[in-house]
Amino acid sequence: MSSDPEPRIVWVTPYDTEAVRTVFPLPLPGTDRINFEVSLTNTVPGPIEEERFLKAFKDALTYYPHTSGRLRTKGRDWTIGHGKRGVPVAFVETDEPFNHYEYLQAPPARMIDTCVVDISGASEPEWDEPLMRVKMTYCRTTNETILGCSYCHMLGDGEFIHQFIYAVSQYYQGKKPAFGTPTWEKLNDNPSTADFIDRFLPHLKVLYPMDEWMGMVGGVMGSTSQVDIMFTAQQIEQFRAVADTHPGRKGTKSSAQDALSAYVITTLNRVLPTPITKVSSMLSYRGVANPKTLGPDEWRIPGSHAVGNAIFQAFTDRMTVDEASSIGSIALVIRQSLKDTRNYEHIKRIIAVSEPIWQRQSQEAKEHKFWSDDGTFALNSMPKCVSITVLKNFHFGYGPERTRCVFYGAYPGFARFFQAPPSQHLDGTWDSNEGAMVMFVRVPTVVRDKFVTLIAEDLLSASFPRNLLWREKKAQERAQAAGQGKAKL
Repeated sequence: MSSDPEPRIVWVTPYDTEAVRTVFPLPLPGTDRINFEVSLTNTVPGPIEEERFLKAFKDALTYYPHTSGRLRTKGRDWTIGHGKRGVPVAFVETDEPFNHYEYLQAPPARMIDTCVVDISGASEPEWDEPLMRVKMTYCRTTNETILGCSYCHMLGDGEFIHQFIYAVSQYYQGKKPAFGTPTWEKLNDNPSTADFIDRFLPHLKVLYPMDEWMGMVGGVMGSTSQVDIMFTAQQIEQFRAVADTHPGRKGTKSSAQDALSAYVITTLNRVLPTPITKVSSMLSYRGVANPKTLGPDEWRIPGSHAVGNAIFQAFTDRMTVDEASSIGSIALVIRQSLKDTRNYEHIKRIIAVSEPIWQRQSQEAKEHKFWSDDGTFALNSMPKCVSITVLKNFHFGYGPERTRCVFYGAYPGFARFFQAPPSQHLDGTWDSNEGAMVMFVRVPTVVRDKFVTLIAEDLLSASFPRNLLWREKKAQERAQAAGQGKAKL
């Protein structure tokens, strides 16, 4: 049992600048009303100086002032308003060593003060519940520091929080953030159509009353278990080589993300009662090119420095069961869905149609299902540029070789992929794990052991990767015999 003392809390506010004063109240349209908690830990091999950190944190809050705000609701309007106390930073020291081998299904309670926002209180003018909490734990016996961060999704998606922590690290080292000035930009002026929603937003078609939705969440979480696996760079390259044997590839190479996702899905399809035949990818639309012909009053896709939840989902076409047993076929349809949707016209329509639905959810106290019972599977990963940032810039001056940034948790029907952090062996030596990826996925408990066993049998087989190549060849033959497998890049 931990004997850690009670944390010492320091409340940090941004500097009183014109930019900070004018950002509030910040409107919260559709997707910025996501009331889920996001947690991460960042471990560095040494102490972090308190006063220096608090100064850097204050600088970061000034750069991203909305992180210091509070949720405000008035009728149908939601905003982030000024927060009187800012953000709490908890400091604690311990002699109990950190467990770097901890199962990653949930954030470690010792290291994270969970941030949960009670919507019902946000209509009160004196409501002062922070949207972010930070905890810094220093271990005297191992000379390590874990920075734990918990925040409400209303502040932004995973790409945003990486930008924020990166800014803190940069300020701590006497540097400036390299992302440029953050922006808040949304669109809400396009009509919806039933066909468009059916094709690109099927998950938003039905909204459930909150009590019914909570019951469904409890049921599906109770019947599923999380699996966390790290795939090495060499294994991922083998998945890519197998995917690239598909005749529709036509000389182009699959990405590591597509190939790894396809392998995981084909393995799940060997154990799930309802096979996965449709895939959605959670994407950021930051930085997608705007047409050069846009007029000055036309909506523009925000740049790579936009904050908030700049996300959308890209759905593949429905595959046949034979196609869904082929790594190459799945990798192709995933890539095609990304090519079809990451363009100005589609993103403009997606945002304009989905934002009013998200607003209606909050106004009616309803929620949509983020999991599927019809063989649709979701991929949620961090962009490559952010993964590189994690490895090279989250180290508070200690260097990336022994700095570990970890996100936590997964949902049913979701797989989350992240660049693998460095890992320490029992003998004290370290691996950089460059090119490796960590997967968090939640699967029905009744098939969890079989799923893990199949992956172990594949990867530990003396015939790997020929065993995958043989299975892939058979899958492609079945799909071609049925007149399928002809997706083209």
